[in-house]
Amino acid sequence: MSDKGWEALGEQVKDAVNSAISSGDYQNLSRSIGSLVNDALDLAGKNRNQWRDARPGAGSGRRNTPPRPVLYNKKPGGMGGSIAMMVFGYTLLTVGAVFALMFLALGMAAPVFFVPSAVFFVLLGVGLWLGLTGTGRYQFLRRFRTYTSQLGWQLCVPLDALAERAGRPVKKVARDLRKMIDQRLFYEAHLDAENGYLLLTDRAYEEYQKTKEEAFRRQKEQKRREEQQRERREAERRAQEQLSPECRGMIEKGESYVKYIRKCNDDIPGREISAKLDKLEELVKRIFEEVKRNPEQVSELDKMIEYYLPTTAKLLDAYRELDDQPDPGENVSRTKKEIENAVDTLNIAFEKLLDSLFADRAWDISSDISVLNTVLAQDGLTGGDFSTDKANTP
Repeated sequence: MSDKGWEALGEQVKDAVNSAISSGDYQNLSRSIGSLVNDALDLAGKNRNQWRDARPGAGSGRRNTPPRPVLYNKKPGGMGGSIAMMVFGYTLLTVGAVFALMFLALGMAAPVFFVPSAVFFVLLGVGLWLGLTGTGRYQFLRRFRTYTSQLGWQLCVPLDALAERAGRPVKKVARDLRKMIDQRLFYEAHLDAENGYLLLTDRAYEEYQKTKEEAFRRQKEQKRREEQQRERREAERRAQEQLSPECRGMIEKGESYVKYIRKCNDDIPGREISAKLDKLEELVKRIFEEVKRNPEQVSELDKMIEYYLPTTAKLLDAYRELDDQPDPGENVSRTKKEIENAVDTLNIAFEKLLDSLFADRAWDISSDISVLNTVLAQDGLTGGDFSTDKANTP
């Protein structure tokens, strides 16, 4: 398959994994994997056929496609033998039962007849074994024909579809198929009973394994990301519980303004104003995330909470109202432009505010680096003092 084909298949696997995780239905993920493998093999087959038809000398009016490989024994032996075993066995069972009971009755009068009665009971048992064995083999081969009649052109076949047609539980179908593979009734088949699939060729099995591994890898990654998100939310929750009521209330206000900016951005269709509001939302969000990490900086946000953000909300409300005007005149357009410029000004101001919140942390980091350099210098581990010769000197 081409790289683009694998890329498309990878996206389909990703979608199937996300759907399974969101719904919690991992059985559906297995079915999706089987369908994707059939699609991939079908696409690969079509690509080969197109290449073959396009070769120089290929007939324009006919397809030079090779015959479908023989995947299973279409005329398995043993059907006639099983019927013969059934006929002979049940006949022997009947004869043995009649004579065994007859000699048993005679033995009541003359004990000598118990000996032939015992012999016929043995024949009865042999006939029963032959009849049941023949019946089992006959039914087994009948089920094999039932299963193979449903295969069609699929190389990755769900067991539940075979079970539904055969009228048997999936576990028993899997047990049948395992015996059939062991008896070489299927030539290249592989069985994945856990996920419920029969793979009819080695190549189909390889494709299936690749797709399944990719799906489980994405599933594992998705779960890991969700676990990280849960841990992050839990850490934020614990951190918020340790905040003072004043700080917690201010952060909650800030987060509500972030949501409101997002809502206004969704309501306003203009691309230019949308880009400005995206930046505004990100800046406000980062400011309050920094305050969560360093609650002592909350005092620097008083004016932002009490004036800047409420004023921003009013400006956005006004912009939405102006944007809803069916026939905007010159005054409407000018006012909208002034609001856009005000948002630019707010972005610059909030960038400076965010930078100032990082200032103390940057100062602490610089102090740590300075102390580290001083200690390293005192120990002779910086500059030219630290050399291989010095390190090897006893």
